[in-house]
Amino acid sequence: MQTKLANLLKLQTLSENERDVIKGCLLGDGTLTSSGKNYRLRIEHKMLHAEYVYWKHSLLKRITITEPRRVLRHNSLRFGTVGHPEITLMREEWYEGSLKTIPRKLRLKNLSIAIWFMDDGCKHRDTVDFSIHNFRFEDADRLRSILASKGILTTINSDSKGKRLYVKKESYTAFKKLVKPYIVKCMAYKLP
Repeated sequence: MQTKLANLLKLQTLSENERDVIKGCLLGDGTLTSSGKNYRLRIEHKMLHAEYVYWKHSLLKRITITEPRRVLRHNSLRFGTVGHPEITLMREEWYEGSLKTIPRKLRLKNLSIAIWFMDDGCKHRDTVDFSIHNFRFEDADRLRSILASKGILTTINSDSKGKRLYVKKESYTAFKKLVKPYIVKCMAYKLP
């Protein structure tokens, strides 16, 4: 029964909103895993952020079969989409081998940026920053350019864990206006 349903879901074209959600997840904590001939998106966050997992699930429900499930050993909640040809194409755009990269022609809507922030962002004094530890410097520059095109100026700094993308204080108001409509209640603590 699930295989039949998954095969039907693979035939559906992803909506623009679904693609935007997936982009935000790929910038943040989302991973693409092999599922037969295709790839699927896997989402997992700690139980404290269950509301956020269910919110993401609601945005991707059309391409999922199961509800989020608890992972006891991680004290987390997880779900995955079906393996989908369009997600497989995204895998080709976003990865060089096993290394996640930023596609050269990437465009981000506000929803994608908000998801990226909720996944990998945090409060930093009077502004915010994003963890970009796993991205190369050229990818970090590409992300800076994307945010600059939306009027958000950033700098790249490092901490003990690696690279961080800091939103300049003078751009924080613009950043907050951009992401606030999407911030899930359990993630609001990340904004100053």
